[in-house]
Amino acid sequence: MAPNPMVGAVIMKDGKVIGRGYHKKFGGPHAEVNAIKSVKRKADLRDATLYVTLEPCRHHGKTPPCQDLIEKVGISKVIIGSHDPFQGAKPSTGKQAPETIFLKGVLANKCQTLNKFYFTWVTKKRPYITVKIATSADGSIAGPSGEPVHFTSQAQDRKIHQLRADHQAILIGSNTALLDNPALTVRHVKGADPLRIILDSKERVPKSARVFKDKNNLHITKRMPLIKLMRNLAEKGIASVLVEPGPKLYATLKEADLIDELVVFRGRRKLKNGLPIEL
Repeated sequence: MAPNPMVGAVIMKDGKVIGRGYHKKFGGPHAEVNAIKSVKRKADLRDATLYVTLEPCRHHGKTPPCQDLIEKVGISKVIIGSHDPFQGAKPSTGKQAPETIFLKGVLANKCQTLNKFYFTWVTKKRPYITVKIATSADGSIAGPSGEPVHFTSQAQDRKIHQLRADHQAILIGSNTALLDNPALTVRHVKGADPLRIILDSKERVPKSARVFKDKNNLHITKRMPLIKLMRNLAEKGIASVLVEPGPKLYATLKEADLIDELVVFRGRRKLKNGLPIEL
């Protein structure tokens, strides 16, 4: 469904839930429409309250504006979890427009977090970038010569693979591809494999590498600023990228201010003479 936002809606009347819905797929009916359709007696919609995680749309896209339908069925109040930056305008104020209330506090923050990929994609014109680092107990990212060392536990590995499943793409540099020869697939949890992106301007990574095992990869052999690459990905509809970097790529991302979220997995093992990384 990405880069579309995740949206859910609930309709209440006289203290009871009378309808529920969510946005199931790109191009399909929005959450508000599905919630309205789920109400058995359409007369109950008049003066009902709609709770929705994201501001209802007021523009024509793949589907008609949800705001028009909300007004048409007579819903009198809409409680909204987060603004939609794509709208760029205030909610409808016509004669039939329902009272609109935007949540504040914990629930509003949760709604914001729910669609952090979408909000970044719209406002910054690039994907949301999560950087994952795994280190030893004493802060090393690899062995003394850069050789790979497995630091994480099985429970941590599951969380790492969940991160992969949650993102549309995963990015590594050529050093990681050569030293670790990772598959970059989702294995310990259920989920689709992300698009594998390999930065390899010197074309050092052989075609026999595991990252090239199928066509679900993007081999970047041209040197370009990371922000340009990210904007190119956003134009292709990619709203989230997980980066599993070595020290050099991590430093480049940090210098370019391209880290939206840093997730660090620290193992119990100490290396003493391992390759350090400054977080």
